[in-house]
Amino acid sequence: MRHLTQAGLTLIELMVGIAIAAMLMLSAGPFFGDYMANSRLRESGHLLYTEALIAQSEALKRNGTVRLSTSAGTIQVIDQAPATPVVLRTRSFASGVTAATATLDFGAEGLPTPFGTSGSIDISMSGITCSSDYRCPGLRVDAGGAIRLCNDTTATC
Repeated sequence: MRHLTQAGLTLIELMVGIAIAAMLMLSAGPFFGDYMANSRLRESGHLLYTEALIAQSEALKRNGTVRLSTSAGTIQVIDQAPATPVVLRTRSFASGVTAATATLDFGAEGLPTPFGTSGSIDISMSGITCSSDYRCPGLRVDAGGAIRLCNDTTATC
């Protein structure tokens, strides 16, 4: 006599698999919130870095002063050369992310003005404290015009 084997899962095997998957999902839940907060901070840091590079390149292109300004969760690139400043770009940070009110001016050579100055803008998020768990990025512009994004302002940048 031949013995036929059946392929597939029994109902009990399926229920055990679903129970294990549910327990894994419940244990990962708290870490997902941290991941989302860090993702928003990182996204906003990259946005600020990009806008700083755009402000620097616009200053070179226009052969004049262009300002990078942050306030109330927005970033603006402003052409300062005309008698009345012209807003070239306005972008918003991710939900809940803010930066201190700050301005960085780039002159016609792409260097921060006045000559020899440097600047920094740190990013934070409402409801969290920057730490090794929540890495709040910061923009740094040195006197030579180099722009860099620090991944964690609580550490040395």
